[in-house]
Amino acid sequence: MTSDWSHLQPALPDFRGYRYPHLGRLWQRLCEEPELPQLDRWLSQQLRAQKQFGRQDRLFYADALFTTMRFLLPITLLEEGYQRQVSDMADFALARDAELAGTDIWQAARHLPPATVWFWLQQLLPGSADAPRELEDDLPFRQPFWDRARDQWQANEQTRGLLHGWRTGWHTWLRRRAEASDWSEDIVNQFLLGQNTRPPLWVRVQKPKQAGAVVRELEQLGFTVSADEDALQATGGRSIYQSAAYRLGGLEIQDWASQQISRAVGARPGEVVWDACAGGGGKTQALASRMNNRGTLIATDIRAYKLEELQRRAQRAGWFNIQTRPWDASGPLELPSEAAGQGGFDRVLVDAPCTGAGTWRRNPDARWRLSEQGIAEQTELQTRIMNQVAPSVRPGGTLVYATCSWLTAENEEQVFQWLQGQPDFTLVSQQLVGFPEQDADTMYFAILRRSEH
Repeated sequence: MTSDWSHLQPALPDFRGYRYPHLGRLWQRLCEEPELPQLDRWLSQQLRAQKQFGRQDRLFYADALFTTMRFLLPITLLEEGYQRQVSDMADFALARDAELAGTDIWQAARHLPPATVWFWLQQLLPGSADAPRELEDDLPFRQPFWDRARDQWQANEQTRGLLHGWRTGWHTWLRRRAEASDWSEDIVNQFLLGQNTRPPLWVRVQKPKQAGAVVRELEQLGFTVSADEDALQATGGRSIYQSAAYRLGGLEIQDWASQQISRAVGARPGEVVWDACAGGGGKTQALASRMNNRGTLIATDIRAYKLEELQRRAQRAGWFNIQTRPWDASGPLELPSEAAGQGGFDRVLVDAPCTGAGTWRRNPDARWRLSEQGIAEQTELQTRIMNQVAPSVRPGGTLVYATCSWLTAENEEQVFQWLQGQPDFTLVSQQLVGFPEQDADTMYFAILRRSEH
């Protein structure tokens, strides 16, 4: 599929009119949270309580707050710099950003008045919205400060990314990714720009033979649909939850990149397969689809409620070869009889816990939780899971390691280090999938093969 990237230039929603007071109140309620919540869940709860909001209103407020969250750091730095009347905003930004590690960014941002937030957002993004009336007397002083700060950030290579909402320390990680994926400067810039836009809705047809009927129904509901095998990109239209295909289990919401990981496992009918970190079961169901309900599919997770969700979704879709078990990676999994009889599983998927950096386009608040310490904790956990899983792969079997992250520390570097202590395994292939090549999330997988002896 070819993608149209014309929408990657982020734009500011129009804050004029009756919406602005509501928007300010939403921001104030968000700022009452001592820790930064998961924004999509928090916002869903807030908007459900506002009975007067129609669907277009809810979409507007979600877009506005998601946009704000993407630019949370530069907004905070600009307001702090303005209040202190800082003369060199490049030096100030570098020093202050180093102090604002992890959720400390939220502790600084949550004290900002709504009017100042929307003013700085207007400067950072194109748009025609009027400045908040609360700042009318201050505008002649704020505008020159912004002009100077923008020029100083643009002139400094280390701070230039702030104009796109990026932390100054992320450039090292981005350079490593560019080197690992052989990205040109244009692709790097496209990747940066795209982090501030939301990817489209992707769904997966549960049973490929029903794809034609599913597409026809979605088009009748007003969606524009494009297909990549059983992956459908659906834009426009009504809520996907209103479709009979969704209600009856004929399709699942699953990002394109996530679907590539399921495909990489290569599960076949009649095999014995283990999805070690199954979560809610999106990839588990995709594996069941490829196995056509034949063979054995074991799904494990440390969270019992996730396995319950998986069972509900599988039953709705009609997958009967899935067995769920709790597993916390404290030791190897007790092999089911089907796997024990052949010395292990034919295929194992480790969709490992990770920083989630590849989902920032959908979850912009997650970027402000990222830290060096957090990366170290995740890579340690990933190694432990892989070590416990490895003995369960039969000789000649396949182990697929995957993350929803673009960070090389969790991907190529992690796999290289792990293989140093696993002489029975070899790397068959590895790939970063999704954005920026496809308008989707960004994910990684490595296909590893265990030797026959």
